[in-house]
Amino acid sequence: MEDENSERPHCPIPERIFKSGEEPTGVRVTPYHKPCAIRQILNALDPDEVEQIRNSPFGKLVDIADKPSFSGRFGRYIISRQLKVAKKHEAWFVFAGKPIRFSLREFAFVTGLNCGKIRKRSKKRALKNNITEKPYWGELFGTLKEVPVSSVIRMLMKKTVTKTELRLKYAYLALLSSVILPTTHTPRISQDHAEMIKDVEEFFAYPWGRVSFYMLMSSIKERKEVSLSQNTIALKGFVLSLQLVMVEAVPALTEVVQDGSSSGSEDDFDVEEDNIDNGKGEKKSISPGLARDIDAAGKAMVHSLISGGDNLLNAGTEFVWSDDEEDSAVDNLLTLIEQQYPFSHSCFTGGVTKLDVIRLREEAKAGGLHRKTTKAKQGISTQIPVGFDVEFVGDVVKDKLKEDFKRLETQVATLQESSLSEFVGDVVKDKLKEDFKRLETQVATLQESSLSFQTMVLSNLSEMLGKFEVVNANIASLTRVAPPQTTTYSDGHPQRNEQPPSTKNVARETNVEIPTIIEEAVRFVNRVSSSSGDVGNGREDVVGDGFGVANVEKASTREARVVVDELVNATAGGGEEACDGANITDINLGANEVALGCRKSKRQKVPPKALLGNYECDRRFLNRARQAVADSKNPGGNIDYSAKFSILLDKLKTPFCITTDAWTLESTELYEIVERENPISAKVVDVLISHISALYRGNSHRKHQSKCVFLDTKFVSQISKVYTKFSNVSRKDTFRFPDNIVDNTDFIEADRFYFPFNLDKKYWIGICIDMSNWSIAVLDSNLPNRSEYMMGKEVKPIAQMFPYFAKQVGKQVGLKDMKALAFERPRFLPQNNAITDSAVTTILFIQAHAVAGVDACKCITAAVLDTEVERLVVTLYEGNVGPL
Repeated sequence: MEDENSERPHCPIPERIFKSGEEPTGVRVTPYHKPCAIRQILNALDPDEVEQIRNSPFGKLVDIADKPSFSGRFGRYIISRQLKVAKKHEAWFVFAGKPIRFSLREFAFVTGLNCGKIRKRSKKRALKNNITEKPYWGELFGTLKEVPVSSVIRMLMKKTVTKTELRLKYAYLALLSSVILPTTHTPRISQDHAEMIKDVEEFFAYPWGRVSFYMLMSSIKERKEVSLSQNTIALKGFVLSLQLVMVEAVPALTEVVQDGSSSGSEDDFDVEEDNIDNGKGEKKSISPGLARDIDAAGKAMVHSLISGGDNLLNAGTEFVWSDDEEDSAVDNLLTLIEQQYPFSHSCFTGGVTKLDVIRLREEAKAGGLHRKTTKAKQGISTQIPVGFDVEFVGDVVKDKLKEDFKRLETQVATLQESSLSEFVGDVVKDKLKEDFKRLETQVATLQESSLSFQTMVLSNLSEMLGKFEVVNANIASLTRVAPPQTTTYSDGHPQRNEQPPSTKNVARETNVEIPTIIEEAVRFVNRVSSSSGDVGNGREDVVGDGFGVANVEKASTREARVVVDELVNATAGGGEEACDGANITDINLGANEVALGCRKSKRQKVPPKALLGNYECDRRFLNRARQAVADSKNPGGNIDYSAKFSILLDKLKTPFCITTDAWTLESTELYEIVERENPISAKVVDVLISHISALYRGNSHRKHQSKCVFLDTKFVSQISKVYTKFSNVSRKDTFRFPDNIVDNTDFIEADRFYFPFNLDKKYWIGICIDMSNWSIAVLDSNLPNRSEYMMGKEVKPIAQMFPYFAKQVGKQVGLKDMKALAFERPRFLPQNNAITDSAVTTILFIQAHAVAGVDACKCITAAVLDTEVERLVVTLYEGNVGPL
């Protein structure tokens, strides 16, 4: 122990904040950055990419990753041994009786970061760039609004980004947000930083080191005696730099380095679910016990000012702060250090004691209520002459300058608006000038094409109308008289000639006159209509009046009109061009075909989709379908489940056991399903799954029995155990699932797979995997218990593995379709917040979904749950023991 009565300096030097021996014994300093983040980022990169970072202005961070990690206990020990200085950008500490400076010079030396002065940026240029340039954030991260650093590291590890330039930008942004400028324990990429890294040279030219040091020093200086006495102190910025300076100043601190990290280092924070650090090397940290021993002995070699062997860090204006304050005590201390004064613990006096800290804390609490009043009183000047009315003078000045201030404000506002509008107008005008010219050309072309199109359409319409007028005139003149042809039976009764008109190859016979064709068609139509009417009325004679166009319209059928229309259309064009055999087929109509009137309808046989798009089946019908499956063991009429349940309760008073080939169920376990005072075990859930599977197969059509497969909790447990191995395989299609999983399932023809899923060993949900639409649906009766994001993470392993598992057991799945199943979580299902009801609700959800889809699950409400449970246990008993 050194001599406490050694000679003290004759000039004043800074005093301690806490008296020697009265320093607060807190727990730790908590940094917002995690030193392991450097190693995590570097491990996610390729060796050549790490080498490029080593050669960049962030290169010294690569070396820092291999040094001892930050010790929260050691940081707490150092921060309580500060000296009280007036400088805002310097901190002095006492260790082993020697002063140690922590300033921007020391920070730049240990971190290697750019700590130069911040250059002012032109606001007008920045505004112009923001308006004209596309944000670079979209090129880096797409539509994401927030990007955690952990996501960036994960993208680098999985090589989601392959371009080296883009991967290095990701790494630089991650280092900046999580190590150099951290403000939270879960750092995120800043959009401002992302815009700056578009130009990498400009990004590195910015003094990030000065910004980081200012953040750290402000976090230290804002704490006074009371806040420095807290057990835990949280500091922003690159806190590890403080320990790096202490190690450079006191080399003896690294003589003993302990395994693991002390309290307050990175182990105090949550570790990402992915093993990003890959476990490379054990973590080392400074021993707080060794530091206390070295400090107490006071014999270690200490460098009060570290400069790396040159004077660059101690000279020049690069590390000067324009707003720093002068402190004569610090100047004296620097002079003594230059003179190699033999400092000791006794040289540094002053400081508050623990009792003083308690008193200050109480005063702060009491003075907090009157702080505003005190500040207001202190702000009043006491140098006002007697008889001088301040308020009167203030009112006079205010009235005199009121109009001037209003006019000045109006002019400033007008100037701002005009300058900004002119600037924006010029930019928009330059950008849209070519677009407007191109648009005018397109509009002119469109107008010309529109006029030519109108002319063409009008000419075609006039030509068509002319043809129709000619055809109508010909039909009217040719069908004016059409005498009937009659024959006479041997008994004297008249008989019409049933021979249809000869129309074979009408289109090819150019010498056939149009009147002849029309006349024969009309005569044939009238004969068919008259014969049909005569047979219906039981008449054998026919009145032989004329058959004109009026009679045709009155008696002909729809099919006969079609014949006439076809004949007219076949001859309306005239000449060989209109009657070309390549365009019109031979017309061979028999009398029987026309008389039957058989025409194939074009009406839709099913309702259109637009009509039934929003149709929903009534819940009562869906519930009836579900109950039909549940009643498959008791067909025929209504079943009084309440009476059967009363009988079952009487039987439960006597212990018994239900045993099948697959499971065994005690009477007490059956009673637990009814009471549900505690969460139902996985064994009972497996029994219920087996029961509803038997009900479904017993009441479904043979071809539908294999479409749904019901799996138990053992399947979920076994497939979840192999996820770690599955995730570590680069080629997922080569991964082989264990035989005990594959052999226990037989669902090559199945489309849907149901199984219960347990959360927190007490809360159950239902899972439905539908391979037809490639989705995994969660049937959850308590949505607030898990957020959408957390539930997605719970089912993520199954969603990723199941496609490969289905392919292995024989389902036809292409390699291009081996993407993860889409996650769905219906939010309209009935809710039940009782955790103990989640198991039976899940079983009923699965049963209803398998029978009639997700809409049937709406019937399982909390109001009918007891009734459904009674039905469930009764059918379970009767299906395996016998009727009640």
